[in-house]
Amino acid sequence: MTAAPTVLARRPRAPWRTRLVLRWLRSPAAVRVLVVYGLARLFSAAVLAEVARFQAPSIWTSQHPGYHDMLALWDGSWYREIAESGYPSSVPLGEDGDPRQSPLAFYPLFPLLCRALTAVTGLSFATAGAAVSLVCGAGAAVLVHALVRRAVAARGARPVVASRAAWSAAVLFCCSPVSPVLQVAYTEALAVLLLAALLLLLLRERYLPAAVLALLLGLSRPVAVPLTVVVVVHLALRARAAHRAGRTRPTSREAVRSLGLLAASGVAGLLWPATTWWLTGRADAYTATMGAWRAGGQVVWLKPWWGVSQYVLGPVVGPVVLVVAVVAFAAAVLSRRTALLGPQLRAWCLAYVGYLLLVLDPFTSLFRYLILLFPLGGLVALRPRSRGTLTALVAASLALQVVWVAWLWRFSPPADWPP
Repeated sequence: MTAAPTVLARRPRAPWRTRLVLRWLRSPAAVRVLVVYGLARLFSAAVLAEVARFQAPSIWTSQHPGYHDMLALWDGSWYREIAESGYPSSVPLGEDGDPRQSPLAFYPLFPLLCRALTAVTGLSFATAGAAVSLVCGAGAAVLVHALVRRAVAARGARPVVASRAAWSAAVLFCCSPVSPVLQVAYTEALAVLLLAALLLLLLRERYLPAAVLALLLGLSRPVAVPLTVVVVVHLALRARAAHRAGRTRPTSREAVRSLGLLAASGVAGLLWPATTWWLTGRADAYTATMGAWRAGGQVVWLKPWWGVSQYVLGPVVGPVVLVVAVVAFAAAVLSRRTALLGPQLRAWCLAYVGYLLLVLDPFTSLFRYLILLFPLGGLVALRPRSRGTLTALVAASLALQVVWVAWLWRFSPPADWPP
């Protein structure tokens, strides 16, 4: 008798949801980050468009403007002036002889990029500014993921832990309460792009391109001073590691590269103040102009935080709460759990917050400045039930976006709190 042919059972096809999830997980990390970034920007666009319906007539908009008219409010108007007319040749003064608010307080790289895009495409400044921010924000999101992943992996963490930390940092950056600034005429997207790229190059010990980025960062936002602290920490740790390995002296090439990066980061912090001196002939042109935005008419170190804490919480409780909050933040960043971010990212978080404490008046713009603390988002992956925590934080961030846009980005004439 002839044996009956064997019939192989066909494996059942996985449900379409399962196939979609598998395809999503197998896609490159950069693609997944960009998808999240795009969805987050669509959400922010819907919020901006809805809030625009409640915008009163102002110096920037008409009654109930559209989405496009909401893209260049507040500091965007200064960047528009720089892009279209450049900087003044002297420090503008008020009737009392004191410096008044002027474009000299704003760094040039972002408006110059907008001017170039406008010249090439013919787009309006608002559209060009939003486009520059959108593209820079997309690149920043990808680099935040790559930076945190490399920093955590360098500490000996398992690949799955490094991937989760990078994912949570990138997602929270894309969805943060102030992330609408990544699609309007503001400089945060450009600054995070340059900063994340520079820190990534620092971890890879590619010092010459990092030095170039340091100079560009010095023309984008006033954050080069805390960056210099990070460079010093990195070079000191590298020198200590070389000493432990028995190398007492660096090669001439290593010395040149290290000193070049250190010099570039130091110069970056002085680049724009020196440029305003050259433009106006006044040595304190930048700081004097910045003082026009301050309550006392000048930049005073640390004192504004002390005064505001007393005003809000009382003369005794306020300073105590301020000191406790600063010490608690430093202790958290220096804790064993946070060590997984690596010394460079922890040094950045500490140095940047210290810089804000020294030079910033603690008002509503502080929320926006904190987006540069993006490495801390990676810590979510180190918590128990990190997936549920990340989901809850994303939901809270999206809700707070509505609050931020409606409360701070929407302008209530004749005067309002700045975003």
